[in-house]
Amino acid sequence: MKLFNSKKFILFIIGFACLCVFHSCAAIQSPSGGPKDNTPPFLLSSIPESGSTSFTGGKVELLFSEHLQEKSVINSFNILPKIKYSPEVKYKGNMVDIVFPDSLLSNQTYILSINRELKDEHGVPLAQGVQLAFSTGEEIDKSEISGKIFYNGEASSLLWKIRDSTDQINFYKRSPDYNVDASDNGEFVFSYLSPGIYKVAGVDRSISSIILDPNYSIYGLPSIDQITIDTLNMRQGGISILISNRPRSSRLLSAQWMSNRWGKLIFDSSIDEYKNIIPIDIVSDSFGVRAETFIDNIENNILHFVLPDSIGSNTKTKIEISPVYKNNHTVIDSGNIFARIPSEKDTSFLLITNINKKTVLEIEEESIIPLDIHFSKVMDKARLDSAISLMIDTISVDINMAKISPTHFQIIPSINWKPLSEYSLIINRDKIISHNERSIEDSIKTINVSTSRFKNFGSLIGNIIIPHFNPLIARLSSFEKENLFYDEIVNSESSFKITRIPEGKYDLLFFYDKDANTKYSFGHLAPYSASEWFEFFPDTISIRNNWDMEVTNIKFNK
Repeated sequence: MKLFNSKKFILFIIGFACLCVFHSCAAIQSPSGGPKDNTPPFLLSSIPESGSTSFTGGKVELLFSEHLQEKSVINSFNILPKIKYSPEVKYKGNMVDIVFPDSLLSNQTYILSINRELKDEHGVPLAQGVQLAFSTGEEIDKSEISGKIFYNGEASSLLWKIRDSTDQINFYKRSPDYNVDASDNGEFVFSYLSPGIYKVAGVDRSISSIILDPNYSIYGLPSIDQITIDTLNMRQGGISILISNRPRSSRLLSAQWMSNRWGKLIFDSSIDEYKNIIPIDIVSDSFGVRAETFIDNIENNILHFVLPDSIGSNTKTKIEISPVYKNNHTVIDSGNIFARIPSEKDTSFLLITNINKKTVLEIEEESIIPLDIHFSKVMDKARLDSAISLMIDTISVDINMAKISPTHFQIIPSINWKPLSEYSLIINRDKIISHNERSIEDSIKTINVSTSRFKNFGSLIGNIIIPHFNPLIARLSSFEKENLFYDEIVNSESSFKITRIPEGKYDLLFFYDKDANTKYSFGHLAPYSASEWFEFFPDTISIRNNWDMEVTNIKFNK
């Protein structure tokens, strides 16, 4: 039997401990404490250097400031203009090797583009896309196009070099020649460009590698038709692009009958601007009729339609919409959907969908704010004249009622609301005369309405240094509330005043209303039309109640 060798055991323990310490020191791992690392990685150097000539292909070695996230490396590198075969990418720590093919065109400047998908090991992306250039000839193209994209998401800029007269029209039908990610503040730069004619667009980064659809892609265009570079060292800056938050065209997704004379259509995007001009025809084997329409009370992509008379239950119908055009572009696509009338009668109670038993109404001193009532069913044939009354304490208040749509009514007192007061809206079920529809469940429904203090406002006054475009519109847009903005035309004295603005923070945008429709035009790819010129005031506008905010001597960049 062998005796236990304590000396060897101790040596083994020491050796094992040293090995663990060495492994811990060598491993790449995040610090155990301290603030989170939000510093973007950046490129330290490349071999060969950017700007090298007589490049024949092969390996380009890139050294970054820190270790990279391995999974981010795969889709972060592109060669522009596009080459037949994708480059080989090799990764190790903070180094990346890009292997170009050896079948490159002669006298061509190639750009190695690094997009913002590239991240460090903590998931922090590049601050801005990077471009390196290598020329197979003796000279390298050094022209540049730069600008800024205005968008509420991550954006990329696409650039096409126009090849011929056909490509001038159909360029968007192919992949762009150049693609760079904009920085967090929207800035982009295309470097090392050769002489030629170019067209540029801004897109949401998620679709930057997809062929654009002129009607349904989310994109923006500049206010110029094209960019011409006619020298080897030309810099074209100041290209501003405003990306729309919705597609140029809307299309029908679904249709549903809600009753035997009322239905609704759901579109893929907002149709609010065109709600009154979308033609809807209801067709069956025995009849065809044009329906009346109205927008949904809440969702701006839902259009309701109502017929003058009822259709028999379980009747098969075809719901057709015809296309709507604006400035030679389709804004509402045509469509048709088959749908059957419900086989069973609606036995549900009538509901008021927008106000609860306790509702607070914000009121104003200079105008009477109506109280909106949204019904769950169409009330176009109902009589509500004596069914609704308004009380304050025990005193009846004279009211007028306005029908906004078959499901949307407004109660307007003849004398303005009293601030910080309690009102009662009373609905008498037995006095609602409806069209074979079930009424509200309770015989008497009472809704308590509290009023706020009188709402206060501020105003904005400004003047512009001439010359400037005419007509010019000043648009003040709220930071806090989407789609809340105030437009004012700049007058002949180059000044403007926007009144009755709620307190808050705003952006101030100026745009050239070239088509005189008081709406900003984002441009269109097919047929191509540039956007309207615009420029943002550089500072945030802070509006305070009962104050006149002034911005004076505004001077545009161009």
